[in-house]
Amino acid sequence: MIEKKPFGQTPSGETAFAYELVCNQTRARVSDFGATLLSLECPNPTGATADIVLGFANIEGYAGENAACYGGTIGPVANRTDRAEVPLGGRVYHLTQNDGPTGENNLHSDLERGLHKRLWSARPDEDSNSVTFTTTLSDGELGLPGNRTFSARYSLEEKNGATELTVTYGCTTDAATYVNMTNHSYFNLSGHASGTVREEMATIDADFFLPVREDSVSEGEIRPVDGTPFDFRVPRAFGEHIDDKDVQIERARGYDHCFCVRGYAPGAAPRHALHVEDLASGLVLDISITAPGAHLYTGNWLSDSNVKDAASYSPQSGFAFEPEFYPDCVHHPDWPQSACTPESPYSSTIVYRLSAR
Repeated sequence: MIEKKPFGQTPSGETAFAYELVCNQTRARVSDFGATLLSLECPNPTGATADIVLGFANIEGYAGENAACYGGTIGPVANRTDRAEVPLGGRVYHLTQNDGPTGENNLHSDLERGLHKRLWSARPDEDSNSVTFTTTLSDGELGLPGNRTFSARYSLEEKNGATELTVTYGCTTDAATYVNMTNHSYFNLSGHASGTVREEMATIDADFFLPVREDSVSEGEIRPVDGTPFDFRVPRAFGEHIDDKDVQIERARGYDHCFCVRGYAPGAAPRHALHVEDLASGLVLDISITAPGAHLYTGNWLSDSNVKDAASYSPQSGFAFEPEFYPDCVHHPDWPQSACTPESPYSSTIVYRLSAR
């Protein structure tokens, strides 16, 4: 049974709800506010249960500043866009200028009115143990063309001895537009309030990454990971090179970069992208994606008090792995492009697989 409970009032006075999906001993709570993953409670090999997703205890935290975008569905355009400009069909469209040293770039579409700050409609489905959220943007809203309908479906199921939380994003439109959604959950496999993730062991299926400029926008280069702190092709702790004297590491205070995940093909099934093991808890997280890349952010700027369980978060309390088309790809035509048209809707799938070492 999918449990539905009030989650509080939005700033406009509407009631938001939380929905709980249960599979074996794993519980995922999602909200129609921002199509947000609120918590993911799962057992580890010792039998203890921990919530491994960072976030707030109430809607006020998510509806407030929430600079970290905990758990939210980000869109219509995730990550940073140079000069907040989107060239499309011979025109240049303008996103909100909200990022960069002089505020000239765009981050996550709109930090106050983006998809993670809206109340979505919800449709639970007991048969598939899922909840599908939908919301709309009108033509020109948030700077982009098309009357658009966005969807975010969360489903929880047991598969081959593990538990999988699958997130499927979609967008339909009546005019050509630009969509690049992602999920912005942060994970700590020892528990959301258990300290840093520096000791968690990660493997990323990527031979290349995207270096960033001083303002964190993609430089435009696709660089090999070989011989750099970004080489996670073999298991290594997040913290092993996070303090290296490397220009890219120093610019971001750690990892805040997109990795080019091997094997991308449009329309293909989800492929493996990330494997993380927590040696203390014995919990394992594998993430599979359909997008070309995924942005690894080791929470280098986290600083939040009064979060869930009256805890506090500090830098590297969790890591985000955000599947997406390469950041600012709209300015790099030779990169995979995330076009969305009436004939070709946008779709992206993320699979979070939980198991034991």
